[in-house]
Order: sequence, then structure tokens, then C-alpha cells
Amino acid sequence: MSGYHHGNLRRAIIDTAVEAIGESGTAAWSLRELARRAGVSHAAPAHHFGDKAGLLTAVAAEGFTMFADALAAAGDDFLEVGLAYVRFATGHRPYFEVMFRPDLYHADDPEVLAAATRAHEVLVAGAGRALPAEGPDDWSGAIAAWSIVHGFASLWLSGALPERLGGDPEAAARPVLRILTGR
Repeated sequence: MSGYHHGNLRRAIIDTAVEAIGESGTAAWSLRELARRAGVSHAAPAHHFGDKAGLLTAVAAEGFTMFADALAAAGDDFLEVGLAYVRFATGHRPYFEVMFRPDLYHADDPEVLAAATRAHEVLVAGAGRALPAEGPDDWSGAIAAWSIVHGFASLWLSGALPERLGGDPEAAARPVLRILTGR
């Protein structure tokens, strides 16, 4: 058990989980396997997170926090927010794969809810400028914008988009988002 010391055990387990998700997805490992990989006792992950859903809750909360920060840093322009969305999805794939699968974690966790709400508010504000709503309760423009950017990111990650788009997801997304924003 040489991979950690008392102060960073939780961090080591989360980092190992993110690495495992990046390698094989969310289903291909157990807490025991994760403990082995992290070089910690087999009981350490359960002690810190309870179960796999608890660990994935921590991953989702951290992912949504980073995601909200990335979207907020992009500013008020939906084109830039949309590109930040794609950049995050492709640059932090293991987090992205967990965040939008609430069946994997405790979606009612306060930390997850706060970070996801913050990310949602940034995205909706930008989308509202790109596709104005018909009325105060009309979310269709925001849902359309989110669907397009999330769909693009998901298609990119799955390798379903044509090879002729090249290897740069941001460059490939820019013209798609320009259609959406009308510029």
C-alpha cells in the first residue's frame, strides 16, 4: 500500500476511478479492483464512498463542478459556451460519461445538484441568447441548443461523425454551432 498517505486517500480513489472509466467505462470494474489498482486496502473505497454509486456520485459532483467552471469561463456568447462544452466532453471524457448518466450515481446528492444546476444555468443563459424563448416558461430554445451541443459531443466521442471532419473536435463543432447561432 505505497500509493497513498492519510491525507489523499479519497483523492487517490477518485483519480483511480476516473482512470478506470477512461480505460473501460463505468461497468467493467469493482470497488475491490479499484482498491487494488490504487494500492489501498480493499475496504478503503467502501469506507469513503459506501458503494460504487457513492464513488460515481463523487466523480459526477467533481465533473459538474469542473464543467460549470469551464462553461462560465467561456463567457456570455453561446458559440463559445458550446465550444467549451465540446472541449470539456472530449478533454474530460470519463467525467462526461458519468455526469449524464444519473442512473449510475445518487442524482439527489446536494453537491451534484448544486454543481449541475450551476452548469445548467450557464448553458441556459447562453442558449437563451442564441435561441430566444417564445415566453418566460419556454425552454425549447435552450433544450434545442443543449441537444445540439451535447449530441455533437456524444457523436464525436463515439466516433460516429465522418472522418472528413478531421481530428479537432472544436474546429469541427464551430461551423455546426454557427448554424445554431446564425453567425
